[in-house]
Amino acid sequence: MKRKINSKSSVYSYLKLSGVLDKGTHNDIQEKRKEYWREYKRKWRNQKRKNDTEITISLSAEELHELTTEAKRHKVSRTKFIKQACFGYINNRYIVPDIAEVRKISQLISMTYNSIQESMELNKIDFKNGKDILERIYQLEREILPVLHNPKLIELQ
Repeated sequence: MKRKINSKSSVYSYLKLSGVLDKGTHNDIQEKRKEYWREYKRKWRNQKRKNDTEITISLSAEELHELTTEAKRHKVSRTKFIKQACFGYINNRYIVPDIAEVRKISQLISMTYNSIQESMELNKIDFKNGKDILERIYQLEREILPVLHNPKLIELQ
């Protein structure tokens, strides 16, 4: 099955201008495509460096192992973990160990709320009891989610 060609894409324009689409083989087209993406990424990195500052650090094997272990435990890349840990330290805040789990908890609370609301609408739950339960869930959500998304401050001595 052949892919549909997007004649409006910049890759297509690049390939068309190079002439490889008219007289090149499949391998020639693939090589030109790789060349295009190498150039695209190079330009993107250069533009990113103009807007953002990049910092390079050196780590010993033990430091790298410890960093990698903690990044995996927090389920983020090493770079993202370094950034989160750095700003967590600066702002005297703990970092969230697993943001995906926090989102999952938030989703489960919302689903529970919706399920109880639906049960009330279908008269499976008494209106007064259902309303009390919904109010408690709403209060729980208002107390738990901010704490999960923004862990408490680190107490300094």
